[in-house]
Amino acid sequence: MCPTGSDSARVLLVGAGVRGAKWARVIAEAPDATLAGIVDLDEARARRARDEHAPDAPVERDFASALAHVAVDAVVIATPPDSHHSLVSQAFDQGLDVLCEKPLSDEMDEVLDLIARADNAGRHLVVGMNFRYLPTSQRIRHYARSGGLGDLSYGHFTYHRQRDGNRHDLNDYVMTMAHPMLLEQSIHHFDLLRYCYDAEVESLVCDTWRPSWSTYGNDCCVSVLFRFENGVRANYLGTWTAAWNRMDFRWRTEFERGALIQREQFEDLVRIDFDRGLGLRGSNFKGDAEGETPVPEPLAPCTAFIDDTRELLAEFLRAVRGEAEPVTTARDHLKTLLVVQACIESEQRGGWVALREMEERFRVSAPPVNTNTGEGRSDADAGSARRQIAENVGRSDEETGFPS
Repeated sequence: MCPTGSDSARVLLVGAGVRGAKWARVIAEAPDATLAGIVDLDEARARRARDEHAPDAPVERDFASALAHVAVDAVVIATPPDSHHSLVSQAFDQGLDVLCEKPLSDEMDEVLDLIARADNAGRHLVVGMNFRYLPTSQRIRHYARSGGLGDLSYGHFTYHRQRDGNRHDLNDYVMTMAHPMLLEQSIHHFDLLRYCYDAEVESLVCDTWRPSWSTYGNDCCVSVLFRFENGVRANYLGTWTAAWNRMDFRWRTEFERGALIQREQFEDLVRIDFDRGLGLRGSNFKGDAEGETPVPEPLAPCTAFIDDTRELLAEFLRAVRGEAEPVTTARDHLKTLLVVQACIESEQRGGWVALREMEERFRVSAPPVNTNTGEGRSDADAGSARRQIAENVGRSDEETGFPS
């Protein structure tokens, strides 16, 4: 049961921009949630989302006012990063669990402070890394963890997109961000590499740059070579300033006995069953006719940004009801943010950067090892564990919009 005493969680949405509008739909359609209200500085935008998805929900411009007048169990925040610290802190002050869009903040001290605040308040803080819940991502993770194709060796991840920042249906705050591609897009991809390969980054070398014709004020191209703690390597290239308007996504993962190749951003995952003896026959440079035949992986139907967001919301609501500890937490998000920080450090000084350096710089301590999923734990036990983490830390969309 939810804190308000209802079986259906009452969720307050903050931000009704591009990403917020999708959250409004997902919350309103969830069988175990109610869209209890919408907050946005642009009331007209908030009313549009309200009228489409929850006609009876109140609309507010001020978050504090909404918290004072609307009974809610939890908050979803879909606003630009520079507003997250204040909004999340206010929600915690009211004893509410929070799901906040990524990045949690572009300032590491604010991220660490929010993790400490969540733990001290005994509240859940989940971060919107919804791409983890794409069927393609879940399938790649399955093979990496099960060993179904043998040991994982390396990955090659490319993302070429012409994202013109002047489009009216994209939020414009990213146009002047110091690291727009890293903080708004690549962060998703780095999180997928960590999550799907079930491994943490040991070190990396990164370069970023800005083509002269880019609509962005700062670097929008990112190239990274990763070394993971388990010996796996990954090569990454991502850009928002491609010179071809066709979206070009390709993620190839090599295993001992075959490969997985994702050929589109949200779908089209194929498996290659490696025939070692085939290399001794036929031509040296085999084409489609001679190589192993790609086998499509069976995937559940998925509407991108909607179905994956539904799964993330379901995880969050289970935590709100006290049924299970969440996985996509701020503590886990911190690991991805440290990867981003290591990329910035590598680009600035040149050369390899070890993730241990970033952990020491920001005085990040590992939480106590806990293999319990949270099921069957008492509130007191959960709160005690969160306070212990806080003591360690305390020593130191797709596009979203609010305001536009």
